[in-house]
Amino acid sequence: MVRPRAVTSYDVAKHAGVSQATVSAVLNNKHGTIRVSEETRRRVLAAVETLQYSPNPLAQGLRRRRSGIIGFVPLGFYRKRHERPLPTMQLLNLQIARAAIQHGYHVLEATAESAASRGSEELVRFLLDQRVDGVIVDRPETAAEVRRLVERGLPVVQLLAPHFDCPTPAITVDMTPGTDAAIDHLVGQGHRRIAFLGHHGARPHDRARLDCFRAALARHRLALPEEYVRLGETTVVTESCALATALLALPERPTAILAATEGLALGALRALYAARVHVPEAMSLVSSNDALAVHLYPPLTSITLPFEEIAHHAVALLTAQLDGDVPASGEPTRIVLPTQFTIRESTRPPLGARDEVQAGR
Repeated sequence: MVRPRAVTSYDVAKHAGVSQATVSAVLNNKHGTIRVSEETRRRVLAAVETLQYSPNPLAQGLRRRRSGIIGFVPLGFYRKRHERPLPTMQLLNLQIARAAIQHGYHVLEATAESAASRGSEELVRFLLDQRVDGVIVDRPETAAEVRRLVERGLPVVQLLAPHFDCPTPAITVDMTPGTDAAIDHLVGQGHRRIAFLGHHGARPHDRARLDCFRAALARHRLALPEEYVRLGETTVVTESCALATALLALPERPTAILAATEGLALGALRALYAARVHVPEAMSLVSSNDALAVHLYPPLTSITLPFEEIAHHAVALLTAQLDGDVPASGEPTRIVLPTQFTIRESTRPPLGARDEVQAGR
């Protein structure tokens, strides 16, 4: 059997109608003496996608004295074994891989299944044995885990829930824009009893979601009864379902629920289905994150994280460290990206508000 020939940069150049030097300039994100227009850059990247070209990390490493491999430690690595990574996590993993390829790197992922057999020190040894050039860590559990990587000389970028006492570049998201837009949308539809499903947790990003929710309600001078806030320990759908079931058992149940994660939204949908409470006719539901929201029925209105931008900035920050391109102040770069809001079919005015609209009030 004749094995198919691997796609080369020559093939990409021919497909895009440019020189190999231009392809190299685009994929390495360095133009040098070659000026590359935005239209040409898009053409090259489209050719890379069409031909499924993957730069050879060994050859690139010989030129740059690097392996051409980035280590990626996803959120799922640190979670309990019974918690499987949600599609949201996998969406970020995919975007990291795509961004890395555009910079001429491959990604080595420490998967969630590996957590059962490797502790933090073993993880460091594993990454060093694979000769990774640097590491991107998604929501590290403790500062010590990040510090181990830094102390072994690995450039590190932290994502979404960084430990700021570790001096590494970091990317976070601002939950305020998306949450404000979600509450404005629900209040505009006539909802006044809005509940929150979230997580217990000492980490700032867990508290920030609830704080943003409270502040958004306060802007509309709406009270938040304590029984309308339900916090769980995990992303497991069965626990999330129990939290939502408790809301439905209240004497005056809410007319809308905002779920702080997609796992919580899935649990809420299960509870609502079991109780024969239809979405959105009898209950409006807002999710957070957007890996599954558009594929569910009904498609969920959602607060979304800009995963493509997060991945782009993460890889750019890591390669900047590798190239010695760090801020003159010596302070690590910290980037804050805004959340967004997408309206779909899981929200509509509550029954009382619809009656008033139909009565012309």
